[in-house]
Amino acid sequence: MAPDDASDEPLDLAESLAIIQAQRARVRDQVAPDPRVLFGAWGVAWLVGYLVLWSSARAEPYGHPGGAAFTVFGVLLSAALAVTIAHIARRTAGVRGASERTGSMYGWTWTIGFSAVVLTMIGLTRAGAGWEVLALGWNALSALVVGVLYAAGAAMWEDWRMFGLGAWIALVAGATTLLGVPGSYLLMALAGGGGMLAAATLAHVSRRKGGW
Repeated sequence: MAPDDASDEPLDLAESLAIIQAQRARVRDQVAPDPRVLFGAWGVAWLVGYLVLWSSARAEPYGHPGGAAFTVFGVLLSAALAVTIAHIARRTAGVRGASERTGSMYGWTWTIGFSAVVLTMIGLTRAGAGWEVLALGWNALSALVVGVLYAAGAAMWEDWRMFGLGAWIALVAGATTLLGVPGSYLLMALAGGGGMLAAATLAHVSRRKGGW
């Protein structure tokens, strides 16, 4: 074979880095959660659920949503959480080693985070907190858990858009406590659920164009 055959020449640094980056991107796409699934599940749950709470609260004489509204809201949140955990577990099912442990811990953190919210709110209820304080607490703490875990997941998978959405949701969660009830429900529906669905739509468009 001729000594000047290009196929025998070692790859230069730029080509080597390009190959490494392409391999990393391929692994990330196979393991990292699909933002369309996560954003879509929580977007629908929040948009519909909080609008139900807001509508019910406006119809009640004391501005307190009815029991049926909270039942619908709870079912929607439980469904979104189940979709999140199942999706993460499925994406990391065939992964071994450090990536498997990371995905497993991240998935369990969702359950732990919401369990902590439930325990906190039970404690506040037993301490005599009023219904509006409890309503604002459930609202803000649940959204805060979602926002922080999105940001944490973004750090793991190097996804700046997911980080931005997580930061937005966390800030919206805090802002809801300033509006009281039922204004906090409407803000979470539009800024929280609407923001999630907008992010899911952008992720879908980006995926169709060949991006992430």
